[in-house]
Order: sequence, then structure tokens, then C-alpha cells
Amino acid sequence: MRPPRSVGCRLPGPGALRWLALLSALLARPAGAVEFERLEVTQAASGFRVEASLLLDAPREAVLATLLDYEGQVRVAPFIRSVKILGATPEGSTLVRLVTEICIGPFCTDVRQLQLLRFEPPGRLRGIQLRAGSDLASGYTDVEVTAAGSRTRVRIEAVARPARRLPSFLPARWILNALRNQARQSGEGLEAMAGKMAAASRSR
Repeated sequence: MRPPRSVGCRLPGPGALRWLALLSALLARPAGAVEFERLEVTQAASGFRVEASLLLDAPREAVLATLLDYEGQVRVAPFIRSVKILGATPEGSTLVRLVTEICIGPFCTDVRQLQLLRFEPPGRLRGIQLRAGSDLASGYTDVEVTAAGSRTRVRIEAVARPARRLPSFLPARWILNALRNQARQSGEGLEAMAGKMAAASRSR
């Protein structure tokens, strides 16, 4: 793990926290009018779970298009360092390699992931975490996008199980707070990106 660039201390370690960014890989950033109907982050013996329901001020089609533009997510998520599509399966899933950064308390670390993503019309995106070359032992994401009047509702369930034991010196509240903060950033970034996409479509 490494401290943020603005912090002068440095802590060596095995990188046990790298798996955590699965829960926050949906996007990030600018402030918006995102309304969280529900946001729960819990810890269990096998890992961490995030369950969220949020309302976005953006059209459903634009939200879906943003979520499905895997490599384009690096333009709106500061903590997503790289996203590379590696190929596709005969069943229609997409294999994606992802590198992100997550900061817990005063320490930051990169996260390597290998995910198999599948879109199920009309509005569901499922992801399975693969162990090979990843910092996760296992995990999954389940995202459902539906219209909610003039807005869009996004329901998210994500579970991640670490490949290594977490350092005992890290308070659990640091981890939970980091996941909550990045979930909120993800919602704001998703709304901002989808709004820009919708505006560009209207101007054509």
C-alpha cells in the first residue's frame, strides 16, 4: 500500500486491499443531484457487500450506454487507472482487465481485476470476478437500470472477497467509509457522464 501523493509517510505491505475497488468500479466524480434511496456497506467473514439504489437525473438509455462503455470509464473516474477489453466469449460476455486505485485512511493501493461482464437486456449488467491475475479471490456485481419517471433508477449489489487477509491494523470503519465514499462518487460520475452523453445526442 502507499500513502496518497500529498502524504509524506510510506507503508510497505503485501497489497491486501487491492481487491476492494471492485465495489467502486462503476465510475466516479463530479457533483450532481444523485439521490441515494439506499446505501448499505457491510462486512462479513467472507468479504464486503455493497447494496445501493439511486436515482439519476439522466435518461435511462444514456445511463446504460455509459455503463457499457467499459474503456471509456477512465475519462470520468479518477481512481480508474486503466480498463482494457481482452475479448469476448461465445455466449456474449466481455472479458475486461481493470486497474484502479483505492485509498483507505491515509494509505492507497492499486487494484488489479479480471472481470467477465455480461449485459442482459433490457437493462441488467452482471459481472463475475475471475481469480487469475487478480487481487480478488472471488466476487460479483449485479446492476439493474430502469426508468423512474423522468429519472433513472440504478440498483447495485456487489460482493468482494479478498485474496489475502486484510492487515489487522486497519480499522474496519476506514474500509467501510472508503467504500461508502466511492459509491457516492460513482453515482455522481455516472450521472455526469450520462448527462453529457444525452446532451451531445440532442445537439446532433
